[in-house]
Amino acid sequence: MVVKIASRLEPVRHPEPGRLRAWHLVCPSEALRPGQVMRWSTGTRELVLFRGRSGAVHALAAHCPHMGAHLGGGTVVGDSLRCPLHHWQFDGSGACPGKTAQRAFPVVERYGAILVFNGPVVLFPPPEVGSGALRWGTSDRFTVRCDWLPVVANAFDLEHLRTVHHRELRDAPVVERPDPFTLRVRYTSRVTGSGLSDRVMKFLSGDRIGVTLTLHGGTLLSVESDLGRTRSALLAGLHQSEEGLFVRLAFAVRRSRLPGVDWLALQVSRWLFTSFLRRDLSVLDGMRFNRAGAAEDPVLRQVLDFTDSLPEAPDDDRG
Repeated sequence: MVVKIASRLEPVRHPEPGRLRAWHLVCPSEALRPGQVMRWSTGTRELVLFRGRSGAVHALAAHCPHMGAHLGGGTVVGDSLRCPLHHWQFDGSGACPGKTAQRAFPVVERYGAILVFNGPVVLFPPPEVGSGALRWGTSDRFTVRCDWLPVVANAFDLEHLRTVHHRELRDAPVVERPDPFTLRVRYTSRVTGSGLSDRVMKFLSGDRIGVTLTLHGGTLLSVESDLGRTRSALLAGLHQSEEGLFVRLAFAVRRSRLPGVDWLALQVSRWLFTSFLRRDLSVLDGMRFNRAGAAEDPVLRQVLDFTDSLPEAPDDDRG
């Protein structure tokens, strides 16, 4: 009799979103005023952000290289940040004349939000979302009590468009991977639901919704929708925490020359996007993600391959 001994399989690499070398959406731009300091963490790396008196935003490693004081208690002096302990002053590049420099991280302001790259060297540019003259707004953050990967996979789960969001695909989706840090799917759908937000979407789109969904580095998800009568854009920042996953939205509408129309269009866009998102929150709450089940779907299999390939910051680069 031959006895077979089960081999122990190596666990599939599961990226930690807080360690991904990618752009992270920190907060709305308006949340950090000139002269203000903010503590922020990717989940594995502590940073401080400050807005200098000139208006520029900078990001530094959180602990002073001298004796380790937390710079979140520091003071903005001109366009530098002064340590609260011995008053070493670091400019936006982390330089401190005659002293040890502090590690600095790239920052951009786009879409009404502050984006920070998790690493001293930018591996890819921040995403380009939308085209033409757009007006951007931001939402409060949502909390989803599950891991990062099921939320990412859910965005690309086209079958759940039918079961959860009352949409049917009009044609086969097109999946693109233009570079190592970008995964994109394009599809066209129609509305099958009868709720108020469904009826509004059906009216605006003529029941033909063109969608471009893009995952940027694993931490930013953009959605560009062609509704026929109008176009809209959304950028979602994904941030893992002990409570679950935080999701913050930045969304846009085309600028109008008529007073008040931009504001009204933003409110409608916010309502449509959040109504769509809330349908997912109840389903994803408490989810234990089954990779094997997800891999049976050809699109989700590409999502898993993509996320598994994303680069993480090494331990000596976590600052």
